[in-house]
Amino acid sequence: MKLQLITLGCSKNRVDSEHLLKQIEQAGIIIVPESEDVFVVKPDVIVINTCGFIQDAKTESIEAILSAVAVKQNGLVKKVFVCGCLSQRYFNELKHEIPEVDAFFGADDQPGILKALGISFSPSLACCRHLTTPSHYAFLKISEGCDRNCSYCAIPLIRGPHRSVPMEQLLQEAEILAANGVKELIVIAQDTTYYGLDLYQKRMLAPLLEKLSEIKGIEWIRIHYSYPAAFPMDVLELMAVNSKICKYLDIPLQHS
Repeated sequence: MKLQLITLGCSKNRVDSEHLLKQIEQAGIIIVPESEDVFVVKPDVIVINTCGFIQDAKTESIEAILSAVAVKQNGLVKKVFVCGCLSQRYFNELKHEIPEVDAFFGADDQPGILKALGISFSPSLACCRHLTTPSHYAFLKISEGCDRNCSYCAIPLIRGPHRSVPMEQLLQEAEILAANGVKELIVIAQDTTYYGLDLYQKRMLAPLLEKLSEIKGIEWIRIHYSYPAAFPMDVLELMAVNSKICKYLDIPLQHS
């Protein structure tokens, strides 16, 4: 069986796709790069990991779904599965409007997708990924969801409350990435500054960054998606003395 997974939206979605692809790859399914022409490679299954955040992203996701359905109707693909934020947010509406899709899945339903492919979820692969970025860098998603409930942002509605990934799991994932040639980690979350508050009852971004910088092979660590209010100053202090922490912050002023 051949499978093509198309990832739309943000880098957090890409990490989700990479975890899913590793599970699929280990089961012996051939992974077709998303850049390949579907009419040439003719995958048996297309999975679309959608974005449902802003209008342009919704439109792009709908167009990708309809394109995959058209390919299926032409007999080139056997099944089309849809997952991710758009599917999570508009699950019932999509099932009603696009019944040609074989199955829709929520943003966190990796086991459901695997089951539909005839694969059992393997917990031993939780820290492993099939990278889709250039080999020298990778995104490291340190948490999911958000607790802030900003009036202009739909992420808590789609992704739920903030949940930090345990530090030991992140370090194991980063060590595997480094062993596979990754030199730069781009640390991402909906709000990286919130990391650790739920698990450790205090902000733990700086301790996490320090431990990541100790991993052999990791040369640069870049921080994205930092909420400006109550920014943990120990992160700036670490930046000043640790050459592996890039003196760079991605601080979005407003999401939609």
